[in-house]
Amino acid sequence: MMKRLKYIMLMLLLVAGLNAQTQRATETKSFEIKGSESEFWFCLCNINGSIEAEAYDGNTIELELEKVLYARGSDRDAKLEDLGLEVIEGEDYTKLMMKFPAMRRPNDEDALSCNWNWSRREADIDYNYEFNYKLKIPKGINVKLSTINEGHVEVRNVNGDIYASNVNGDVSVRGVRSNLKASTVNGTLDITYASMNAEFGEFNTVNGTIYVFVPQDAKGVFNFDTQWGEVRSDVDFDEKMAPQMKKTSEGSTTKYKLSNSNGYRLGNGGPQLDFETLNGDIRIKRKQ
Repeated sequence: MMKRLKYIMLMLLLVAGLNAQTQRATETKSFEIKGSESEFWFCLCNINGSIEAEAYDGNTIELELEKVLYARGSDRDAKLEDLGLEVIEGEDYTKLMMKFPAMRRPNDEDALSCNWNWSRREADIDYNYEFNYKLKIPKGINVKLSTINEGHVEVRNVNGDIYASNVNGDVSVRGVRSNLKASTVNGTLDITYASMNAEFGEFNTVNGTIYVFVPQDAKGVFNFDTQWGEVRSDVDFDEKMAPQMKKTSEGSTTKYKLSNSNGYRLGNGGPQLDFETLNGDIRIKRKQ
């Protein structure tokens, strides 16, 4: 009986494999920088797949995109051509977004927003896909890179501001020299500073650890907020900051909120670094 069950399961797997179809394609693109590098933004909004970006000494954005489509059953006729890349350009930015059936992009005042509306049921599709990006980016520009599933976000040696976000995956940023926002929901943040000349840094996770490596001469104000995690540091802070009361007004109502209740100063001042987790730990370490 066991041999018969194993035989049936093997046949089912073979049939599923025959009914499944994987399509792959790679394309390259190049984008010019408009205006000054320090004011230019490159924005990439992904859904499924990874983003790897590394700064270099060139003056164009070089992109290599791997598109993967997994189709089965009635969707075996799906084509990679149905999944495209939309390029939106402004005076001081270039933004890339996926194009796919039944996608609707809402009007948004923020030109770099990654908002969109999409329904698999409305599109009548049941296939899966990945868009995996590899980028070479001029060192001085600002970047906003975002993905949601099936991948990681990795940024290396970009001198401009960096906004890097994920939902179900890790975010790694190396060689940070300017302002940084890094966030994920289910994943790890791994951040290494080359220097701390920034004005601010923001780090947020829900279920994941935040690792931040700072230079030997690091200075700044570190604010920690975690619900169920732990904060550990091998950095000797100079002073615990006094809590601050923030006043906000909503119509005729005035509210007061206690902030910076767990803040520490390192050195004689510098960027404001805010750490927030729900279930994750926070680790601050000196860079070797």
